[in-house]
Amino acid sequence: MNNTIQFKISYDKTIEVIIWLANMKPGIDIYHVAKVFFYADKMHINKYGRPITGDTYIRMPYGPVPSSVRDLIIENSWLSPKQLEQIKNSLIIDKSDNRYKLAATREPDMKYFSKSDITCFKDSLSKYGGLSFDESYNSTHSEKCYYETAPNEKIDYALLIDDDNPIKNEILEDMEKISQYIQV
Repeated sequence: MNNTIQFKISYDKTIEVIIWLANMKPGIDIYHVAKVFFYADKMHINKYGRPITGDTYIRMPYGPVPSSVRDLIIENSWLSPKQLEQIKNSLIIDKSDNRYKLAATREPDMKYFSKSDITCFKDSLSKYGGLSFDESYNSTHSEKCYYETAPNEKIDYALLIDDDNPIKNEILEDMEKISQYIQV
């Protein structure tokens, strides 16, 4: 494989997932949102051969971070006015202790989700949404995609495919062919 596999993000879908998470677990913080996104995408890739939102993961000191999710929650000024407005109209973000705790002000628009998207997010939220900081940190730092990526670099989606996945080669081949054309 010559090129890193990346996808084109769907900001609308990503925003709806953040709202869904804030509804499912009011007060969830940015750190746990990032971990739930990561593990949901990893599960989805291993079962269905594609990520859920197409966000770009970056290897940061506290684990893999979905960069656009982070930018949306911290309301990064380079985002489009539409994206910033969607966040402001949908979430209350408590920034008081720099943990960016979320509460939804509306229900998510479920038209953006497939059944498999919701299943993987529910499983990820159940398994990783309540872990302590140390448990979550240790879990993500033991992931192949984390230790095989240089600090502050993009994580190759190919590294999220489990080595023991019996259809690893098929998933990898499909992702290499379609990733540049697909916005999930």
